[in-house]
Amino acid sequence: MTSFSIKDVEKHYDTTLDYDEINDKTPSHNLRFIDGLKMSNLKNGAKILNVFCRSGKVEEYYNKKRKNLKFDSMDVSDRLLKESKKRFKKAKVKSTLKKFTTHTLPYKKNTFDNITSYETLEHVPKPGKLISEFSRVLKKGGELILSTPNTSWDWIHEVVAKLKIHHPEGPHRMVPRKEIIRHLKKAGFQIRKEKTVILVPVGPKILRKIGNMIEKIGGEPVRTHICLRRYVIATKK
Repeated sequence: MTSFSIKDVEKHYDTTLDYDEINDKTPSHNLRFIDGLKMSNLKNGAKILNVFCRSGKVEEYYNKKRKNLKFDSMDVSDRLLKESKKRFKKAKVKSTLKKFTTHTLPYKKNTFDNITSYETLEHVPKPGKLISEFSRVLKKGGELILSTPNTSWDWIHEVVAKLKIHHPEGPHRMVPRKEIIRHLKKAGFQIRKEKTVILVPVGPKILRKIGNMIEKIGGEPVRTHICLRRYVIATKK
């Protein structure tokens, strides 16, 4: 599906009731924010914007790994915002929750130290506009931690959804690497790190270990074409 609205995305996530249940059975899912934190320069006391926070697992995890963090958490789904609120209360996460309804973010310039955007770009109609907004609301020297699926995996997502191995991606367009980099540079970002990972996202441990070995042997020149998830860590100039 390549033509969609924010309302279409909202409807998908509001009706995907097994979102956490399915993702918790997929070893690669939660790695996005675990790996993202390892690659970042996120410091204690940071003010962080998390766009498409889903059920709040990013904030919960980061809150355990850093001190005195303050979050603004946005999602397109009312249902997931309610789940996040419950999680934050239990985990004592300091966050202000807001609904994502437009590409124009409801914040002043130079507000945040860090922005996290995990598997978000492919679910917004105008990824370039959102990236420009990331730059606007980040402080100078602020950091964007971004992940998105590799375009080469789009057909696999469709197959596993039809086989009911995983929930459908819903309204989306996988954004090519060159397009992401172009938008980032245009918005005034400097690319600090790039990494593509996960050849085998599910299955027996031995199979996933073999996948990890192939990833290490091939290096980024190979991973960028065949692996599932692409990370980009960028700093606002």
